[in-house]
Amino acid sequence: MQGTSGSALMRLYRATELISLKSFTRGFASMSKDVLTGLNITKGGSDPPLKSDEEYPEWLWELAHPERTLADLKRKENSSLDFEEVKRLQKLTNRDKIRTRNVNKSK
Repeated sequence: MQGTSGSALMRLYRATELISLKSFTRGFASMSKDVLTGLNITKGGSDPPLKSDEEYPEWLWELAHPERTLADLKRKENSSLDFEEVKRLQKLTNRDKIRTRNVNKSK
């Protein structure tokens, strides 16, 4: 059991921010315990009702966990990284190199 429906609402809001639905949750007046305020994306529709935690898929709760940072991945021994962590390390390393190169060019 994941918890009460109030905690499910908070986790769902955090998860929606992480999957780039942040713009849909801006400007909501108050959080309700019955509906997911601000998540309606249709013109004539209404906000979806809040369900119990068990009715949501398990992968949804994983979205609320932050991904590992470049510093965390560099600290970990390379042989102990799994495939997804190696991909993330490479991606973040490339981003860092590009950022550094751009800063040096602008000077």
